[in-house]
Parts: sequence; structure tokens; C-alpha cells
Amino acid sequence: MLNSIQILRALAAWVVVFHHYLQVTYNFTTTDPLSVALHRYGAIGVDLFFVISGFVIFLSASRQKVTPFEFAIHRIARIAPAYWIFTTLTAVVLAYLPGVIPMTLFEPLFFIKSLFFIPAANPSGIGYFPLVTVGWTLNYEMAFYAVFFFSLFLPGKFRIAALFVGILALRKLLPELGGAFEFYKNKIVYEFLFGVAIGMLHQRGAFNSMKPWASIGLLAIALFIMIRSGPVTHSPFASGIPCALIVIAALSLERLTKNMKWLNALGNWSYSTYLCHIPILCLMLEVQNHTGLPPAITLLTSLILIALVSAASFNLVEKPIAKRMKKTSPEPTGSLAAKP
Repeated sequence: MLNSIQILRALAAWVVVFHHYLQVTYNFTTTDPLSVALHRYGAIGVDLFFVISGFVIFLSASRQKVTPFEFAIHRIARIAPAYWIFTTLTAVVLAYLPGVIPMTLFEPLFFIKSLFFIPAANPSGIGYFPLVTVGWTLNYEMAFYAVFFFSLFLPGKFRIAALFVGILALRKLLPELGGAFEFYKNKIVYEFLFGVAIGMLHQRGAFNSMKPWASIGLLAIALFIMIRSGPVTHSPFASGIPCALIVIAALSLERLTKNMKWLNALGNWSYSTYLCHIPILCLMLEVQNHTGLPPAITLLTSLILIALVSAASFNLVEKPIAKRMKKTSPEPTGSLAAKP
């Protein structure tokens, strides 16, 4: 895994954590500049994950000879186990402490649909958000994997075109079936294709000779577009393009990121960080409300717990499964959040 991509994964995950902290704890009512910035732009971590996912999945599959079914098995093994664990833990919390995690409710059929990445209306009425509400992004991730899976049946020269057509069909045709299928009409799915395009250019060495000033220029342009566009709406133009520029800039600076081991570790843990942070934030807020714990201590404790749970999940669930899969066949590493 490229060091620059690991750092971006860590950045994306923790920006989302702080964004949701402000939502869970203060309902975005704080007005200091940092809080306002995180409120308006923190959700862009999701868009960054989508671009990274398209990049890594394309690159890993093109570098290794992998059959469609090997690809599918590895992707499910990489994403599902940790997600199932945190979905089940969330269900247990809601069963014993109903209401402690806002904007989600437990119902048996809804729980099953959540486990199998099937879009379904949350019983709380917030829309097509699974039991672990951040899992809405994984439903798109699995759809992207499905399109990629079918493209692998084609000769190599047709795969990229098929991938683009498949994503377009996913967004344009599937919602026509009505019901929960309307979930897939979100334009955010195009951000996977941005990542694929970046992967193709990276494979050809397009960013190897980019000067640092050019990389800084791309970051400045990305920041300008974000600020000019206003609060994040997961638009592929207002959010996806800046994230694509950020990924390109990071790749061009790969040689400068080799010794950032702790950021690499945070990158490894980022999928579990993404899955576990909301339940932990909500439980710690409940503790604060019942004990009078100072908000600063609540935040610090929450961050420590999120890091510890993320590390444990990666080392006890994600990593052992990945090693097991490597023994059976080559693994295309990478995903939206797990190894995006």
C-alpha cells in the first residue's frame, strides 16, 4: 500500500470522526472557526474514500491476475466481517439502551438487510441508512464491486469501458425499478471512476515527475473549489474533483511520506475507525450526561477509545482474515474504507 494513500485514508477517517463528534455532541451549533469548518467540510472524507477506493481497486486488480470470483471473495472477506461485528454490537446497544445512538432504530428485518448491504429505509425515518448509519457508503462500495466483478469477465481492453458503462447504468437504470433502488441514483458513485482514471494515469507514471510546487498548486485549487462550493453535498464536481486533485497531489509526493509510520498505522485502522466511532461517541456522551464529565475529557476519552477499538479490530479481525485469504489466492488489497 502506498504511504501517501495510507495517510489520506487516515485523514479521511478522522475528519469524519470530528465531523460526527460535532453532530452527535452539539448538533452543529458551535460557532468557533474550526467547528464551523468541520461542520461544513468534514463530510468530504467520504468523497475522499470513494476516490481512493476506485484508485486502489483498479490498481490492485490490474497488477494481479485475479479471477472474478477470487475478486468477489476477497472483497467480501475484506469488508463484511468487521461490518457485521459492529452492526451486531450496535444492535445490542440499541436493544439494551434504546435511543442512546440517535437517528437509528433496531428492527429484525432491517437488521438483516443492513448485514447484507441491502438499502432499506431506516425505521427512525432518516432515509436509506443502515443500522450502522455510516454503512450507507458501504452499500455503494458493494455496488461498485459488483460492477467491477462483471467487468472482469471481459477481455482486458474492454474492462474500463465496461466499468464506466456499468457505473452509469447503476445510477441511471437501477433507480427506475423504484422503491429502495432509488438509493443508487446518487451521483457520488461517479467518484469511483475518478479514482479509476487516476489509477490509469498513475500506472503510466503520469505523476512521477510532478514538481512540489505543482502538487501544492493542486491542493490550493482543491481547497478553493471546496470553499467556493460551500457545505459538502457529496457532489462529484464540488467534492469529488477536489478529492481527486488531493489524491494526485499526494501520489506525486509519495517519496516524502516514507517515514510516517504512525500515520500508516492510522491508515490501516481507518476502516474500523469509520465503523466504530459513532457508537463510541454516543456512549461517551451518555456517560457525560450522567456523570457531569467535562466535555474536554469526554472528547479525549472518545478519541482514545476509537483508536484502541480500531487497532483491536484491525489486528484481531481484518489482518488475520487478510492473511488467511493470501494463503488461498492473490489478494487485491484495498477498499473504500478498509484498504481504500
